[in-house]
Amino acid sequence: MTTMTIHVDDIFAEALRSRARDMGISVNKAVKEMLSPMLGLAKVEVPESDNPFMKFCGILPKGEGARLRASVAAQRTIDKEMWE
Repeated sequence: MTTMTIHVDDIFAEALRSRARDMGISVNKAVKEMLSPMLGLAKVEVPESDNPFMKFCGILPKGEGARLRASVAAQRTIDKEMWE
């Protein structure tokens, strides 16, 4: 394990102390917990949702975006007769 020192102003230091206090952990652990997800070192927890459509949300597999856009292209056109 490596020890690192950072220089912060008083407002920053108090914000860190306050956050650690709210979390009930040390400042050192709070800093690690806050930085780990930003550095890709920790899995970011996504809260459970009561929304039944959440299972459909996410990232499309490669190539599916173009196929999806093509399949809904007709829905994106304006039927001028309908609006006259």
